[in-house]
Amino acid sequence: MSSTALTNKHTGKATEGTRLGWVDYARGLAILLVIFRHTMVGLRRSGIMVSDNLYYIQEFLLNVRMPVFFILSGVFLGRTLQKRSLRSIAANKTANLLYPYLVWSVILITFQIVLSNYTNSQRSWTDYKYILYQPRELDHMWYLLALFNTTMLFLVCYNALKRQPLLHFILAVVLYYFHYLVYDYSLVSDIMYNYVFLVFGVYMYERIARMENLDLKKLGLLFIITVPVFIAGQLFWLNHINDHYQPLRTIYLLPFLAIIFVASLVYYLVSRILYELQVAKFLAWIGKYSLYIYIVHVFVIAMVRVGFVKFLHIENQYVLILSSLVLGIIIPVLFHKLLVKLNIKYLFSFNKSGK
Repeated sequence: MSSTALTNKHTGKATEGTRLGWVDYARGLAILLVIFRHTMVGLRRSGIMVSDNLYYIQEFLLNVRMPVFFILSGVFLGRTLQKRSLRSIAANKTANLLYPYLVWSVILITFQIVLSNYTNSQRSWTDYKYILYQPRELDHMWYLLALFNTTMLFLVCYNALKRQPLLHFILAVVLYYFHYLVYDYSLVSDIMYNYVFLVFGVYMYERIARMENLDLKKLGLLFIITVPVFIAGQLFWLNHINDHYQPLRTIYLLPFLAIIFVASLVYYLVSRILYELQVAKFLAWIGKYSLYIYIVHVFVIAMVRVGFVKFLHIENQYVLILSSLVLGIIIPVLFHKLLVKLNIKYLFSFNKSGK
């Protein structure tokens, strides 16, 4: 999307139109956490020794990884609502979320069936039915469908509620709270749980845009203030995560929601500070390809694990983790670039542009 270049008065960095430059950092960091999580889980399922301390790192951040994606998607949806019609947005999301979900879910299941002797998943041809009603059975692919469904629900409610943010947010919190009633039906529970984060992102867009004027000193001060709250909240969450679906303990869900919002604020501050300092620019590069990396990385880290362990007989956890992180990013990006070069546009989208 082309737009007029603007210059941030505090940093002198150019941004495009109303684009929030730190978002690519946020996406890049989130993708790293996702790949790290899937690598650690895959190794443990394969019987590879993984340090408890390393595993604890991804557990400590488990509750905020995916909400961040929904919040960021909400922020961009909030901006898009100012420019495009609801019908146009719905068509775009169908092309870029629902379509790749269907395509890559079929590819994933087929891949796991054909290579069943090497992968951790025991698939059969009947598993294709999960595409329609149980997306959580499809590993990471559930996110694409959940994001599509929450976006469609938002567009309906946004129109029906006559753009009343407070009422809309209350509805989202109610859905979040009662998602445990349908927890075993992920097609529905994923919508109910994640909807509140998308709604939050949409209605926070203008406030976040105004926060672009915060200088590095103020961002650092906010970070110092919020980090202790963040750590305390994460520790509380970890200590009670196994209790919150038990009878009479669902009250934990509301504190958990507040904890996730605090963690998301810290996540925002880290992304903004990195962006303002213009360090770790590789995160911004990763963030620009986040969707393609997200879709393809599971295939890559599975092949890395199989190749290193079964064929090269390398089981060093650090080699496996680092290789999975690096190749899980680079190979999906190269794969996408190859498809673009070959003019193969319809693996990730059915838009004419292939984007």
